[in-house]
Amino acid sequence: MNIKRAIWVGIAVYLVSFFIGLIVMTLAGINPADTSEIPNSILYVNIFITIIIAALFTILYLKDKKIEANAKEGLFFGLVLIVIGFVFDIVIFAIASATTANKQSLIDYYSNPVFWAALILFLATTTITAANIKRKK
Repeated sequence: MNIKRAIWVGIAVYLVSFFIGLIVMTLAGINPADTSEIPNSILYVNIFITIIIAALFTILYLKDKKIEANAKEGLFFGLVLIVIGFVFDIVIFAIASATTANKQSLIDYYSNPVFWAALILFLATTTITAANIKRKK
């Protein structure tokens, strides 16, 4: 695993997913600052988009010929992305709670079963995508 490359690609995954999620919520007329009012239908749309982004960025991560494309690499890459996501979530929730009247609860966000289903799908996506990359010999 190229951890440095995985971190940079992971940051890009988070930022792209975050901004697309904000756009989806804004277009749906939802206040992104209030995570308690986000309907499940919007969560499902954002999960679907994030899964597609994860697959595309897994392919980008594996463009480096020094990185072996296999399920193990995809799983480890997915785990790096999850760690990066947790770190960014903690920072964003802390900033949002400190700067808005709405006190955001990271525990409430993470206690949603939809979040955990998405996390499993996310890991499965990076693993399956990496396992199915065919390299030219």
